[in-house]
Amino acid sequence: MSTLEMCTVINSDDQKVPESVVPCLPVIAGAIDALTPRVRQGGRVIYVGAGTSGRLGILDASEIPPTFNAPRGQFVGLIAGGDAAIRSAQEGAEDNEKAGADEMKSLNLNPELDSIIGIASSGRTPYVMGCLAFAKRLGCVTIAVVCTVPSAIGLSGDADFLISPVSGPEVVTGSTRLKAGTATKLVLNMLSTGTMIRTGKTYGNMMVDLVASNLKLEQRSRNILRRLSPKCQSAPDAELDAVLAQCNGSVKLAILVSETGESVETCRGYFDAAAGVLANALAAISEPIEPKPTSTPTKKFALCIDGGGTKCAAVVADEANVVGQGSAGPCNLTDSIGDIDGVISTLLDAAKAALKDAMSSDIERTEAPWKELLQTSFSSVWVGLAGIDRAGLEGVLAPKLRQAFGITQEKDLQLTNDVDLLTAGVPQSLGTPSVLVVIAGTGSVAMRYKWADDQQRYARAARSGGWGHMLGDQGGGYTIGMKAIQHTLGVFEDITLGLDKTGGDELSKAVAEKLGCQVSETASIDMLNNILAQNHSQGVKSRIASIAPVVLDLVNKNETAAAIVSSQVALLVGETLGRLVKPQAAGYQPSEASVLVLAGGLMKNERYKATFEKQLESHRLYFKGTVVVDDAARSGATYLSR
Repeated sequence: MSTLEMCTVINSDDQKVPESVVPCLPVIAGAIDALTPRVRQGGRVIYVGAGTSGRLGILDASEIPPTFNAPRGQFVGLIAGGDAAIRSAQEGAEDNEKAGADEMKSLNLNPELDSIIGIASSGRTPYVMGCLAFAKRLGCVTIAVVCTVPSAIGLSGDADFLISPVSGPEVVTGSTRLKAGTATKLVLNMLSTGTMIRTGKTYGNMMVDLVASNLKLEQRSRNILRRLSPKCQSAPDAELDAVLAQCNGSVKLAILVSETGESVETCRGYFDAAAGVLANALAAISEPIEPKPTSTPTKKFALCIDGGGTKCAAVVADEANVVGQGSAGPCNLTDSIGDIDGVISTLLDAAKAALKDAMSSDIERTEAPWKELLQTSFSSVWVGLAGIDRAGLEGVLAPKLRQAFGITQEKDLQLTNDVDLLTAGVPQSLGTPSVLVVIAGTGSVAMRYKWADDQQRYARAARSGGWGHMLGDQGGGYTIGMKAIQHTLGVFEDITLGLDKTGGDELSKAVAEKLGCQVSETASIDMLNNILAQNHSQGVKSRIASIAPVVLDLVNKNETAAAIVSSQVALLVGETLGRLVKPQAAGYQPSEASVLVLAGGLMKNERYKATFEKQLESHRLYFKGTVVVDDAARSGATYLSR
């Protein structure tokens, strides 16, 4: 290649990096939300890594104090081999797991406030794993940034938030300072900047908490004052510098002093009351408190309801922003087939709760005003209901819901399976590829979707699984719980017959404890009675499914637990999902051209998710992107209101 051709190849390869971060955005957002309250209270954020990863952590940590005026020592960057490794590689330092644990121990971590960000492109650096394992045992928030799936760090369960941008092979094989390093920097930038924004270090997109440590930043301070404070727009530099000096260089304090004419001490009091957020302080002093609206809203909201077997969640959105959330009891049609009016009542209760939240009103309304509000507040409604696929149910429900929500155009009410809501979580940046949805909760199901231009949404093209708990959905919590209970019953019968002298294994003891039973001659009968009891606060299905987390907790300690989870996930990936990815299947699209959407309670469990990712790898299933949807109603409402 010519030098220009070589640069073109490198540049083309680099363009893959940003898109590798897109599937990680929900996890990054969750990590920011976990960091924010800790940082606001003075907690430390400690970056740990080796080689390039360590240097990137040090870079991000070192730039936070001057950019956002964070206290020195609040953001800490550590590298395997110590500071000498910043400039010169320290051979073998990254392979010492104990050194990582010792480094954490020396920091006297406060588990209530401190957080650790472990950075390892390979996903298996021993030094980083030692740091994360120690911090996790202590109870700190742990975040991992790795560039491979699956990873040893992910499988360890020591990361509360596993961020895995997979940017692909490097243009120079193995040189992770290239794409993997760039992806890591993008993630670290987002984590730290997002946390600083959430703690009030910005106003709009202006860094109002900067430290004017050089001439450039001194001028930026003046520019921000002139832009944000009308009273400073035409002020000369000398006058602005005097205000800044009076406020010890604090730009946001200078803005408040200039706008109010109050003393520095008084304005500091405003900031204390506003938790240091400039927007809140300005709002508190510039405008009287508005009474909460009590009349019918004039704008039309988008409403999305996720009606499931555990609860009915509703979200109201306006211009892609969530403005209200609420919930009501369960409304799974499969379980309530004979009570359609009861299902509708539950849906309306959830909508009322979300609308009340959106209106910020404490006034309790009687039934008649609520009926009017529900009929006049929504321009579009999307209701996802478990069990709606049964013949005839949509025809019964749709007219009743259109009347209840005042929807006159059929297109403005979408009544679909609750699984269909998950397609709204596919980022717009990925276009409209084929979508594969896999849910693992109490049950499991896999579905393929294709974009329908005439409906402007994803339409289902194929389905696999979702047979229901009585038939045992593959990889679902009910089936995992049932297998563990069967194992436990067998162990107890062996004990009763004198075939087992050990008193049971760890799994059977844990299952018995969860169900409130003790090992005895009548243990198996007691357990059966407990599970099948009709007067229990939980239904039989829920009691059996509640055993799944017990099994997952023992995956790394008990061979039977590991075998149950591994075999069930293998069936979910190999058979339930496997049917949809065979070229002969109806609606087939290559996995590389599809986005994988994951949802359900089990997918939130790191051990389950790691096992699932390992199975994807073993079946050589690679996707254009992977999205984890935690809140289907939220995704649906923001999608409708765009």
